[in-house]
Amino acid sequence: MDPTRSILLSLARTAEEARLRLHANRAALRARGEKPTRTEAFSYDVQATLCLITAITAADLPANFRLYDTTLSRDPLKAAAQLREVSSAYDHSGPIEAAHEAARLAYKAAFAEPLTAQEQHYADLLAHLPAARRDKIIEVAEDRARHLPE
Repeated sequence: MDPTRSILLSLARTAEEARLRLHANRAALRARGEKPTRTEAFSYDVQATLCLITAITAADLPANFRLYDTTLSRDPLKAAAQLREVSSAYDHSGPIEAAHEAARLAYKAAFAEPLTAQEQHYADLLAHLPAARRDKIIEVAEDRARHLPE
């Protein structure tokens, strides 16, 4: 692969990862009941996209420039969108959760017994706590579980 294609693919992967990280952060905030705001993930997404668009513009791609089986548009914005799609389509890592989902479900089916009344009471108590406090309690519990002798 020539240097132009590899540079554009690398920048497109970075831009796509930044976009996914931004959306994951926003989804996490919504899940905790908080209002999404612009964070460093937003500025990183914008910067990564601008770098990709600048590189496409500077490369002055010919009209028939192809990456894999996709002919890129001459418009830098459309080309950036195409590159992000191409880079994620040919990146075989896939979604982060997809590789582990089957194992997680099998573990849950094999080892997770129904909650007892006391455990359900604790779950209800945790659900009523503010998100930050609940996260802190879960973090302490996980830390203690890691240090238990086997």
